[in-house]
Amino acid sequence: MKIPSTSSVASASIAGSVLAQPAWKRVLFSLAILALLWLAIGWSVAIP
Repeated sequence: MKIPSTSSVASASIAGSVLAQPAWKRVLFSLAILALLWLAIGWSVAIP
């Protein structure tokens, strides 16, 4: 009996729960990810 890795199961369930959310929650989630990306880029540029 093969047990799937917890990371793939967690990412799949997270993606499924995000898709199951209302539209405004999906927009909020995508905006949060974009903000985190911009913070990471700004941090890497500001601190060489």
